[in-house]
Amino acid sequence: MKHTKKLIALLLAAVMILMASAVPALAASKLNPNDGALQKAESIMYRILDKLVSMLVKTLNMLIPGLNWTGRWPSVQNYSPKNFYEGEDVFDTEVQPDAKWSAGFATASLIEGLDIMNGEYYMAGTLEPMNGRVPVEIVDDQAVSVYALSDGVSGTVVQAVIDGYGIARGDVLEIRDRLADFAQENNIISINVSVLHQHSCIDILGMGAPLVPAVFTNPAYSLLNKDTDQFIGGKNPSFMKHLYEVTARTITEAVESMTEGQLYYGYVDVSDYIYDKRDPQVIDENMNRFRFVPDDADRNEIWICEAGIHCVGLGAGPDRLTSDFPYYIKEYVKENAGADVVYVNGAELALTADYSLINVEETETNSRIKAMGYALGEKIVSIDNDVALDPVLNIKHSEVPIKAENQILILAVREGLINSVVAKDGLGFAIITEIGYMELGNTVGVFFAPGELAPEIVWGGAVSAEESWTGESWDYAPLAETAGVDTMLCFGLTNDQIGYILADNDIRSIFTENEEVNASSYHSASALTESFEALIASVK
Repeated sequence: MKHTKKLIALLLAAVMILMASAVPALAASKLNPNDGALQKAESIMYRILDKLVSMLVKTLNMLIPGLNWTGRWPSVQNYSPKNFYEGEDVFDTEVQPDAKWSAGFATASLIEGLDIMNGEYYMAGTLEPMNGRVPVEIVDDQAVSVYALSDGVSGTVVQAVIDGYGIARGDVLEIRDRLADFAQENNIISINVSVLHQHSCIDILGMGAPLVPAVFTNPAYSLLNKDTDQFIGGKNPSFMKHLYEVTARTITEAVESMTEGQLYYGYVDVSDYIYDKRDPQVIDENMNRFRFVPDDADRNEIWICEAGIHCVGLGAGPDRLTSDFPYYIKEYVKENAGADVVYVNGAELALTADYSLINVEETETNSRIKAMGYALGEKIVSIDNDVALDPVLNIKHSEVPIKAENQILILAVREGLINSVVAKDGLGFAIITEIGYMELGNTVGVFFAPGELAPEIVWGGAVSAEESWTGESWDYAPLAETAGVDTMLCFGLTNDQIGYILADNDIRSIFTENEEVNASSYHSASALTESFEALIASVK
């Protein structure tokens, strides 16, 4: 019986590995379903296949040891927050006496001084069955950029934006832990860490691991209660500790550099450069910009720019290290406007850069992404509709338990590949993630999403029951409507990476789409939306 169970586990592991090879972790291909009865028959067939695969991998999860066998995870009932910043309980609706904008900026390389080419650093972007993918060339840099912002009344908000595929909340908490004393001394009420989702950077999420060795080695390590640093994974433990330290130090430098000035908001249409691979066709057409102008004319302006676009300029799984077009946006703006830029990715679900307008000869490895970055940088510099924002900064965060349902990602978390914050929930478990909402000048709202969010959840336009594969409707108001502000933005992949966040009624098949493979829960959108509604109700 014991040998039979081992054989079953081995076979199921092989099934999982073959699936991982067949469905790479990249942005989805656009689904073009047939109409009518044929579409329904097709969706039923694929959903049956999905359930079969889910059962197989679930059995694998039941048979092989993992971190949930070791007592390392608390129950949902016994979970207590650590290094969680709630923000404010009451939002200001008017400018308070002595209120004044102040901001700071800092940036640092994450790879400078490291021997990145020594074969010990895996790249992110695609699942790797047998061997992790290592860089063969460094095109530009992998860095962290930070802004610090305050209205002089509410406390200071900081956001670090890292070049990388994704960062799990457990790693965000490690960064916050290094800042605990500094945050208390400097009245920091919100510490946020985002990534830009480049497929061409050193892995900081863990999905770049060689999967076969991990599946066969990590279960034993979990039973031996070894530290997860010793597990086979996509992340280099020494690189992650370096990332924690550099990011914390850069946040400190940004806060210490803060100076008073005026904050403006503006935008420019960049829809010609965005391609949506997945219906419904909903995007934020704009590149959005918060522009901080210091009172001291000798200080650089600080621009916080956002657009929802995947960074896959060299493909989903390249072997050249680059931070993609955001690097060249920053370069262009610095050279042409003298401003320091923090670029943030938005609600990007299946949105990628459309290179059809970019005509370049591939004479250099970075010519394509450089041309895209310069084109978007030129757009940002051209913004001429800036509106001054009153010095009113409001921010609030909420923790949200998400029931883990995707068995493939459950396996990745159980075997220590992804450093999620987890609590046991009956026989399953919940990922404890967080959302945030920031309001600037009482007119511009920003939703902090812990993954790759479907734009229709923010701005509306979800598929109807007739159009959906589940036959259900999406009955929630768009987040923009709930917030009730003039302009609503999204800062995606912030403080966690729970994967794709799809409207519950728009869950399709792992055999037709890639988003479903990387969605940790098929009800994450409703859970996050309900939490956002509760958050807004608590402060309005």
